[in-house]
Parts: sequence; structure tokens; C-alpha cells
Amino acid sequence: MAVIIKNKQQLLDAEETLQDLKKARKKILVGGQSYAIGENQMSRASLSEISKEIEAYEAAIDAYKTHGTSKNRAARVVPLG
Repeated sequence: MAVIIKNKQQLLDAEETLQDLKKARKKILVGGQSYAIGENQMSRASLSEISKEIEAYEAAIDAYKTHGTSKNRAARVVPLG
């Protein structure tokens, strides 16, 4: 999964998603992958998938904070005289 961050709003969204993923990973580690109460069953997402997504978001956030946006800005200069 490739995560690309292009602006500050996407950075804020990515940081929020990263926190949610970390909470989900903690719930899996503490409460287990799945459980049943009577006839009802609940299964959480795969721990390996959650870990891969966390790594992708951390890498994207780090890349954005290190390099900023990838927009190259060019200015045209017209000499006078």
C-alpha cells in the first residue's frame, strides 16, 4: 500500500489515520484477533495488514516532513534592457 501526502490537510488526515491504526493494533494485541459471545462472533483485521499500513503511513509522514511537497516551482525571468 502506497500512501502519498501532497499537502498539509492530507498530512493531518494521515496522522489521524496512523493513530487509529495504532489503536487497532493495540486492541488486537490485548484482546486477540477474534472472540465469540454465545452465537455472536467478531473478528478484527489481520495484525500483519495493520502493521503494513502503519509502516506505510509512517514512511509517508516522514517523507513529507523531510522533503515537503514534490512541487517544483519555476519562475520566468525577463531581463530588462
